[in-house]
Amino acid sequence: MFFYDIIPNRVKEKLETKMYNPNETILFAEQENNYIYFLIEGTAEAYIQSPYGTFATLYFYEKGSFFGEIEPFYDGRKPVEITAVTSCIAKRLYKTDFLSWLQSDFEATKFLIKELANKLIINTELVEHLLSLTVKERLLRSILLHYRRGTLQNLTKANLSKEINTPIRSLNRAISTCESEGIISYSNNTFLIKDMAKLQKSVPYL
Repeated sequence: MFFYDIIPNRVKEKLETKMYNPNETILFAEQENNYIYFLIEGTAEAYIQSPYGTFATLYFYEKGSFFGEIEPFYDGRKPVEITAVTSCIAKRLYKTDFLSWLQSDFEATKFLIKELANKLIINTELVEHLLSLTVKERLLRSILLHYRRGTLQNLTKANLSKEINTPIRSLNRAISTCESEGIISYSNNTFLIKDMAKLQKSVPYL
């Protein structure tokens, strides 16, 4: 069951429908957000951008997911940006209507707390996982992320080196290893995925 499924009709009447194209921003980092979003169709990516222009992906939202639920309770920095990976359809609810619904519906409040706890656990495991990754694993994770964003054809070694925080020399060794294993190839300054199944198996948290 999704959070959207338990919204009562009196609250659904207040929902707005929004449509987003691939790579269109849904929530901008560091900007005020007054809505809670329920993803009806598509995939969206939550990420943080570094001062160097590289990205750290935190979460992928799929059909049935929701986001923006923290903002009504938090006035601090909002470094996370959420962008449509595919064409997306979302329903959004204004924050005062959201809070009014929670105030009158304890089951909805319990559902929200359960999902927040689940996200916290997933993000904690993700941080632990990322800290333990080898250069090769960070390389493959970045390749898969760029593939999903549709930016793999523009990925350069220089940007990749910054993104995975490793010297070019170490990056070249990791690329060579992945090529010998038949996972990716690199030629004419372009990365190609040779075996998607092997790649996805190497990146369990995506």
